[in-house]
Amino acid sequence: MNFIKNIASSTIGSIIGMLIAGTILIFIFVGALVGGIFGAISEMEDAESEVYSGDANVIVMNLSSNIVERGGEVPFALNFASLTPDPQIGLDQILDGLARAAIDDNIKGLYLNVSGVSAMPSTIEDIRHGIEKFRESGKWVVAWSETMSQTGYYLNSVADEVYLHPAGGMTLLGLRAQSMFYPGLLDKLGIDVTVLRGPNNEYKSAVEPLLRKNYSESNKEQLGALLGEFWTTISSSIAESRGLSTSDLDAIAEDIGVRLPLDAVELGLIDAVFYEDELEALLESNLDSLELETISFGEYALPENMFGMSMSEENLADLVSTLSDDDSEESDTEELGGEIAVIYAVGAIESGDGDAETIGSATTAAAIKAARLAPDVKAVVLRVNSPGGSALASDVIWRETILLKEAGKTLVVSMGDLAASGGYYISCAADKIYANPTTITGSIGVFGIIPNLGGMYEKHLGVTFDEIATHSHAGKPDGVFAMSDFEIHAYNEIITGIYSDFTSKVAQGRNLTAAQVEEIARGRVWSGNDALEIGLVDEIGNLEDAINFVEELINIPDAKLIYLPEILDPLEALIKDLTGVRAGFDALGFVAGDNTTINEIISVKRMVESKDIYQTRLPFSLLFIE
Repeated sequence: MNFIKNIASSTIGSIIGMLIAGTILIFIFVGALVGGIFGAISEMEDAESEVYSGDANVIVMNLSSNIVERGGEVPFALNFASLTPDPQIGLDQILDGLARAAIDDNIKGLYLNVSGVSAMPSTIEDIRHGIEKFRESGKWVVAWSETMSQTGYYLNSVADEVYLHPAGGMTLLGLRAQSMFYPGLLDKLGIDVTVLRGPNNEYKSAVEPLLRKNYSESNKEQLGALLGEFWTTISSSIAESRGLSTSDLDAIAEDIGVRLPLDAVELGLIDAVFYEDELEALLESNLDSLELETISFGEYALPENMFGMSMSEENLADLVSTLSDDDSEESDTEELGGEIAVIYAVGAIESGDGDAETIGSATTAAAIKAARLAPDVKAVVLRVNSPGGSALASDVIWRETILLKEAGKTLVVSMGDLAASGGYYISCAADKIYANPTTITGSIGVFGIIPNLGGMYEKHLGVTFDEIATHSHAGKPDGVFAMSDFEIHAYNEIITGIYSDFTSKVAQGRNLTAAQVEEIARGRVWSGNDALEIGLVDEIGNLEDAINFVEELINIPDAKLIYLPEILDPLEALIKDLTGVRAGFDALGFVAGDNTTINEIISVKRMVESKDIYQTRLPFSLLFIE
């Protein structure tokens, strides 16, 4: 027996030792990386954050960086999979850059060199709209690329002229949604999952991959409607720009009509095929007698210190000091310096503080409260781009929206790619809601997930459990043993109660009856266009439209805007992570895979490990496959 105990203790000790050693190595590596960054920063000269003002006359836009809702002062996030910078640009920065270029006398045209766009249709819509406004200023737009994915062509088609490399290719095949289903995997691992979604959530399909091996009929219905609406918007925009009909585009997609570059010319999708040197001659011809001087969109649109990252040692010390100071909050009643507060709510909704990829209930509620108490703020535009999340956290934020309105201040919501489930929860009390045609919204429903891992522990690790309790349901659900029928019934009643509360708040905020809300709820998602028809949103429009409406409402043209919550740049976030152990263990747990895969894993991990069992979350993670 002692021999077995010694082996067991040695094995456990070795495992712990390897984990500790691995963690230390990771911290050493990350420390060296951060040290290198700090060293480079400290050697740079101080420079002010200024936008470009030079002699370039053509802007080159390729949109190869990740597009986020709101850009920061540093144009990258840290990829923990590879511990390398991950370039990114904000949608707000793109639209602002286009607006400034439209009135910049030096800029004569825009050259789109876009092969693909890593963004949802709603974001691409906003960028297309920004380019259209640039064209309306009397300036030209030319698009050329070696290849064009469907998203790339959707954006490029807005140009006055569209060209393709003679040996290139493009895609126009329609939209498809694909999901993975896990019952077979769970069976092999010995994992049992209890799913709670109440009786009124037939469309709440986030749990389907755990229960089924294919889509349910309800899920097929909502996904089919969503994809159909998206394709209608995309094809209509392309058809209008290219002088075609949507039936032409349907036929092209159905027949795989674009097989060679010249097919795209014959079908009217592009104007001609050119090599890049030939394109340069065309651009120069558009400039009359001027010599072609190009500048990348990033260099033109983003502040200079986003590329120089200039920061002195003194400023760096101040940054570290600020991050370690827990008493740096400003007075609630302080003026914020503007008449309209634009508050960003981006990412999954969780309790506590948020970060660049999550909506923290404490952070977002505090931002709304600050706007409510600030005497100079007259109205709030809440920009929502969220699949939802914790029901409790959503309610905390919702309550602040109610208090804002009770204080006599206007609340307008602008929906981005997603404003679903919890994202709609925090939006429903607004005085007016704007959405893009391809915004995904609705998903008014609730579910709960409780994994039961006891079978896996015993089957694969030989670990068993026993327990003693004073009452039958003490400590349940525990994530180890399956719930009893009685417990499932009890917790489903809780789910039903949360659903009832959610729908009643939607009815109150949207001036609908309970029956009307029930008809459009049940977890179903809707496109922005469909949401307008059924009363979930008030108008089709983007963030700019929402801000313009508020300016007219408060009768302050060109009102000063303030943006909340204060954005934490990637360098600050990295330092903040390294003051704890989160960065080390995230890097230790996720040592491979691209950002998309890792973000999906982290999303599921957060959902399963959340302290809040009850979720108001988008019913699926939708990846549009071209």
